[in-house]
Amino acid sequence: REEFPSDDEALSILRTKAAEGKAWAQCRLGQLYYYGLSGLVEDEEKAASLFRSAADQGHAGAQYYLGQYERQKDNVVEACRQFEAAASQGNMAALSALAMFYYQGDVVGQDDMEAVRIATVSARLQDRNPCANEVLGYCFALGKAGLERSLVLSVYYYKLAIEEFELHPNTNRRYAWALINISSIYYPECLTPPSGDNNWPEALFWYRRAIAQLTDAETIPFFESYESKIREMCAYCCKSLNTETQKCCVECRAVYYCNRECQAADWKAGHKKDCVKSLKKRLRATGEFENI
Repeated sequence: REEFPSDDEALSILRTKAAEGKAWAQCRLGQLYYYGLSGLVEDEEKAASLFRSAADQGHAGAQYYLGQYERQKDNVVEACRQFEAAASQGNMAALSALAMFYYQGDVVGQDDMEAVRIATVSARLQDRNPCANEVLGYCFALGKAGLERSLVLSVYYYKLAIEEFELHPNTNRRYAWALINISSIYYPECLTPPSGDNNWPEALFWYRRAIAQLTDAETIPFFESYESKIREMCAYCCKSLNTETQKCCVECRAVYYCNRECQAADWKAGHKKDCVKSLKKRLRATGEFENI
């Protein structure tokens, strides 16, 4: 039976092929240097040199990684050029990066219509594409780029985006706001929607996470006001709470109770579905989130 080469032998073969000018080998070796893998010391400059050699041969993956390197160095014009070259070959990560350029107004000027067009293509090619889904979530929330405003679709795309990777905290904050807007439409006169259909625990989870990560973050008064009000009323029986004896769900810190009996009853009534306990478990499993 033919044996696979050892890690050292595989690295040696990769170096040889890269030296021979094989674009695929240059790109892969560049990745190893870029991330410091397979025992190599992290070296971004050496990685960029390898990416550039492969990109000049038209390798889409190398063009994308070179674009990432140039963006990190604030060479946004060159980054955009590399992303466009990779995207023209169907590289989904490059499509997402281009959508973010148009969305944020980097280099090319803000163009919501183009951002949505590219994001839609990218999201259709790869459903779990966080950057593309973030763009679509934002544009549906505000009704931008010719899209009809839809909080349901906004929440759908934001949820796809943020549960895959740790995106910018502002994305978390916008997702939280979209969740609350949906609650206010369906339950306009309720401080807390019925258990089993309550978006507040998840909304507060993402809002608090955003505020903790942004050193210069502006708080949203609506959230701050709500957090103070929920401490005054039992989420199950709606009686006024005694601050000395009240109980709180330790997982989401979004509902308060008179006693353990009310807490247990509310868990069965639907808080089990609303609580972020299972959400935290899913996020930890991805390995992309810290301090969950």
